[in-house]
Amino acid sequence: MKETLIELAIELLKQTNPDEELIYRKVNDHYIGTKIIDLFKYILSFGEFIESLKLKDNDTIAIISENRVEWIVSDIGSMLAKKINVPIYPTLTSESIKYILKDSNAKIVCVSTQLQLEKVLQVKDELPQLKYIIKYFNDDKVKDKLLIPIKNIFQGIKGYSKKELIEIFEKKSERINPEDVITIIYTSGTTGVPKGVMLTHKNIYSNLKACYKVLNIGPEDAFLSYLPYSHIYERTTGYYFPLFNRSKIYYAQSIDTIGLQMQEVKPTIVITVPRLLDKMYNKLNKSFEEMPSGAKKRLFKWALEVARNPKIKKTSFRWMLADKLVYKKIREKTGSRLKFFVSGGGALNKTIGEFFDRIGIVTLEGYGMTETSPVISVNRPEFNKYGTVGPPLDGVSVKIAPDGEILVKGDLVMKGYYNNPEETKKTIIDGWLHTGDIGEIDEDGHIKITDRKKSLFKSSGGKYIAPTHIEELILQIPYIEQVLIVGNERMYVTALIVLEQEGLKALARELNIKEEEDLFENPKIKNRIQIDINEKQKHLAPHEKIRKFTILKEAFTIENGELTPTLKIKRKFVEEKYKDLIDKMYHKV
Repeated sequence: MKETLIELAIELLKQTNPDEELIYRKVNDHYIGTKIIDLFKYILSFGEFIESLKLKDNDTIAIISENRVEWIVSDIGSMLAKKINVPIYPTLTSESIKYILKDSNAKIVCVSTQLQLEKVLQVKDELPQLKYIIKYFNDDKVKDKLLIPIKNIFQGIKGYSKKELIEIFEKKSERINPEDVITIIYTSGTTGVPKGVMLTHKNIYSNLKACYKVLNIGPEDAFLSYLPYSHIYERTTGYYFPLFNRSKIYYAQSIDTIGLQMQEVKPTIVITVPRLLDKMYNKLNKSFEEMPSGAKKRLFKWALEVARNPKIKKTSFRWMLADKLVYKKIREKTGSRLKFFVSGGGALNKTIGEFFDRIGIVTLEGYGMTETSPVISVNRPEFNKYGTVGPPLDGVSVKIAPDGEILVKGDLVMKGYYNNPEETKKTIIDGWLHTGDIGEIDEDGHIKITDRKKSLFKSSGGKYIAPTHIEELILQIPYIEQVLIVGNERMYVTALIVLEQEGLKALARELNIKEEEDLFENPKIKNRIQIDINEKQKHLAPHEKIRKFTILKEAFTIENGELTPTLKIKRKFVEEKYKDLIDKMYHKV
């Protein structure tokens, strides 16, 4: 079998009952599924329509959409027509969308909503190469000669049998090769101008096969999907991985509905970023603090103390009692079937990971990047070591450069950056991808990330400082939502802090401060934050300790350009945006 995703799709069709439903969306409190036979008919119709437009092989088709069935149809349909998919985050502005459409030379763009359509129409005149806009919605308010409703593409769907579909897909598969580029994903990470990462069938195929050796999933598994398909992390591990292994995929309506939908869907796997686990941890602590005094609160406190004490074995009477009375009820909030959270896209707080593990909610932390399709390493269920991102996947070679940078080699490594050979040469040297991450490999072969190479900074006194470690410590304070450490070429370390709104109000009540007061400037609040920060950083070296901080009134968001789609703070952008506030902490105005 050729190492292509189309071959995996054909295998899925062969193995599945045509009336089986694998993809579900929530509509009016009900989960509506899509039959496999219908999914493949949609894919074929989309692919044949694209072929009818007489574009060239390897022309690009952009998708601006939230996760939905049409995303999958456009993606696999583009592969079938030997075209390249360019995913674009729905949160991006018109200007950012214009840059990607122009740089990728996109001939077609698919849009999911009126808002996304309007963004494209605003810049359409500056995109002479753009020939068509395919819209997933049915509103006909906008009239434009470029517009094609996707319902028109599907109108002529034929009543193919499963056997006929397999034959057609196999015929089309003959001209699709493992080395063909299937997607260009624009990524700027936390710094820099967006670069288009070219990934081939073989890149992603090899990653999927290696992931399957770690998690042997199948039809009994269910995934709750909330991260965007525009990011390769969710696309590979939360879409291709479950779909091609016949696991069910349920779409979360938003990050705010995950708690409720976990109880409804009862997932076995949730692909996540650390921030969701941070929120769960803080919410759990907050619910304890807000309990009225009494036996129930004392029991909950005791159970939390047991969970935080690794010396108490899970085979002990104390742990089993805590499990029966408290932990079981916490697990019920996840649907009671959860095998694993799989965490990536940023550093998982070791304390939080171990805490949840102690109450029976296991998190497998992994590591990857867009340029590696994306998974480089992940902890194994049989040997899960918190504080590390596990050993490399099968077929992946990892070594540490003399300066501490992590280097990666294997079939997972990208073909290169689109139209950017200079950056490609800087990143892939002698076959080794230079990740830009600093790390080490421990005695068990597990990788430990210590920081981003570009994130490390040096104080004006010449001391190197790794901000990620400090930020992880500060985020353990329950009422702190976000934090950015500053100090490059400065005399000392400072921080920009965002407080969790409910936590801030609870803090005000605890300190007998009236809510109508300006809580952000209240000296009692600031003093308490400083005390809690000092407690967390007491083991840091003097040059690493936060000397001053500023409380921000608004959270960092994706929409404002301050966060990446996996909720990592864009350091350079944020430091420039809040330059005046930062300078004040160093007595410069």
